[in-house]
Amino acid sequence: MSGYLRMPKLGLTMTEGQIVEWPVAGGQRFGAGDVIVIVETEKIANEVEAPAEGELLEILVEPGETVAVGAPLARWSLPADGTEDAPA
Repeated sequence: MSGYLRMPKLGLTMTEGQIVEWPVAGGQRFGAGDVIVIVETEKIANEVEAPAEGELLEILVEPGETVAVGAPLARWSLPADGTEDAPA
């Protein structure tokens, strides 16, 4: 099933984050635990890992852009186990 990778809340006070890098390209498959995107917050850069294997279908937010927690970052396809629209 496809859904959205959303900006995760990586700290108690985090309200937004900036995309630093996409180690996985659009159309590329990834495994559980692979780093999909690197997000920078006020305090640190964080590697966001895949919760399961799947495919990154489309990148919606480019490096350098800042978006709010919960905003869609990319479309992805994950197994149909309820994680398809969960933050990583």
